[in-house]
Amino acid sequence: MLYRFGSYELDAQRCALHCTGQEVAVEPKVFAVLVYLLEHRDRVVSKDELLAHCWPGTFVSDAALTRCLAKVRKTVYSEPDGAPLIKTLYGRGYCFVAPVTVVPPAASPAIPAAAPEARPVVPGRAKILIVDDEPFNVDYLEQELTDHGYDTVRAANGQEAIEKVATEAPDLILLDVMMPVLDGFTVCRMLKDHEETRLIPIIIMTALDAIADRIRGIKAGADDFLTKPAHEEELFARIATALKLKHTVDRKLGELRTLKDHLATFARLIMPPDPL
Repeated sequence: MLYRFGSYELDAQRCALHCTGQEVAVEPKVFAVLVYLLEHRDRVVSKDELLAHCWPGTFVSDAALTRCLAKVRKTVYSEPDGAPLIKTLYGRGYCFVAPVTVVPPAASPAIPAAAPEARPVVPGRAKILIVDDEPFNVDYLEQELTDHGYDTVRAANGQEAIEKVATEAPDLILLDVMMPVLDGFTVCRMLKDHEETRLIPIIIMTALDAIADRIRGIKAGADDFLTKPAHEEELFARIATALKLKHTVDRKLGELRTLKDHLATFARLIMPPDPL
């Protein structure tokens, strides 16, 4: 959901805040408090309610909450001589009072149909899709992966990654987070929500190392994480583990399909012919 107020635009889905088109750096807790106040702008939000939502199961002092709200006000402030954006009602709580325009999120791009025959994983010759908008990073990973016996495919942004998944049927995806068109979290969520692509292992590679970012990745369905710059041995160990698991899953699914075909054949043999 997009919230527009004053010169700001907040994208709750992407956890992004912009002011006059420029991205604003926001701490995760500050962003969480701001979003909650926006979502409940039609009423007063009590201190206890904010604490329960943003710090569940954690003791937070009144002073810490006050500092967080001060950071919220410092992050989003009204125009000179303008009305305040967030109002404190002493003894009651806080309320977002600035006019807000809510814009429904744009429909997610449709995921093209997957390649009809995804080839089975062959240890040592698996196909890996590298998704990164930095050509240097892609070149380096392609060289290293090729030297280790893997086939590679590249995509420079999230939308291109979706298209490559459909046409190339990769066995594993190395996915950057900060990209144009579609960010890595959105791509991961779209692929994991789609029946034909949800079993492809996705390793998120990002310079972001905050717990909040890892939580976003987990919620999006990521199978593993690596913080850039990744240690070479760790990278290939995680790739090997993910591919081994996928190979096992693919083999079991193949056995189930074979069993299903046998049962269908057996059922046709024992079923009496239709009467004339």
